[in-house]
Amino acid sequence: MSWTKKAVSLGTVWTLTLAGSVLMSVRPAYAAQQQEQPAKSSAPVQAPLTEDELVKLVKHNKKDLKKVADEVQARGLDFELTPDIEKKITKAGADDQFLTYIKQFTPAMRAARKSKVGNSEVSTEEAQAYNKLKGSTDPETIIKSSDDFSAKYPKSPLLTYVYALEASAYQQKNDATNVIKYGEKSLDLDPNNLISLLMVSGVLPQPQMLNNISDAEKEKRLGTAADYAQKALQEIDQLPKQSKESDDAYQKRKDQIASGAYASIGMVHLERSRMALQGLDQSELAKAEESYKSAIAKSDTPNPSDYYRLGEVYRGENKLSDAVTAFSKAGQLAPGTDIEQLANQQVQELKNAESSQPKAAAKP
Repeated sequence: MSWTKKAVSLGTVWTLTLAGSVLMSVRPAYAAQQQEQPAKSSAPVQAPLTEDELVKLVKHNKKDLKKVADEVQARGLDFELTPDIEKKITKAGADDQFLTYIKQFTPAMRAARKSKVGNSEVSTEEAQAYNKLKGSTDPETIIKSSDDFSAKYPKSPLLTYVYALEASAYQQKNDATNVIKYGEKSLDLDPNNLISLLMVSGVLPQPQMLNNISDAEKEKRLGTAADYAQKALQEIDQLPKQSKESDDAYQKRKDQIASGAYASIGMVHLERSRMALQGLDQSELAKAEESYKSAIAKSDTPNPSDYYRLGEVYRGENKLSDAVTAFSKAGQLAPGTDIEQLANQQVQELKNAESSQPKAAAKP
């Protein structure tokens, strides 16, 4: 599952490309794995893989473990992963990433997922429709398939994940209104859906979502975004530690996911600072600065949008040198994009303003 961050206009937004079952990535893939429930069929076409079957598959496909992972996702496992079995699978050619992935398909994990979606099995047809939807990468196809799924299975326990997929597809199309619409549909069904919490909290406080509305409505939207982001941080903090995961790796993984939530909180404070009747609210700017710094510090791959917004915060605080540094970093991280062009314009404007200011007279 690939998670990358993009900008809608200039906004910091999560683009969650939920393509396929679970494709590992450096952004919060684990959160997606925890939230997105594989569809379970009440009449599986094939029985779960046995230990011997999995070992043979790994041996024969050690150069293409993705193929084995797809088979595990489709059929599941009929055994738990003990240390001895993990050694046997590793000897056959598996790596740690593969072992971490397949643990979600053991009998115990399948049972846990089943209870989370209301102890309800789904039909073979429903499972196939959902898995086909997850395998789509084209946003138009995802949107149509999601609408078809929700119309055909209006009571499905998988709908919260279907709506999250649809919100993600609209995010790829830069359609912020529908990101919020379907993200909130997902949250209506499961308020703890981490994917949707991150998406909606990231899009809701963007400037284009706050235009032409009253201050009261604007504050309502900002408050909702802040609540969703804080809820996401709570969910992230409760993510379970993986087997054999070191304390440092566990914290690093959670921080990577949390980066987006902190950026959303930063956007909330930045927009609140602009609502002041006279000038910018410096206390809100200080909170925005702290949040964006956290977003950047917690990510191994900081988002250029976060640096751009931090540059705006510094400019509002009259920290012009820091603003130039932040805008410059944004441009460096986003070569060939609108963000680079806009960041470079900001840098040039700040430098021009600085050079036009009268220099202090030299002391005698």
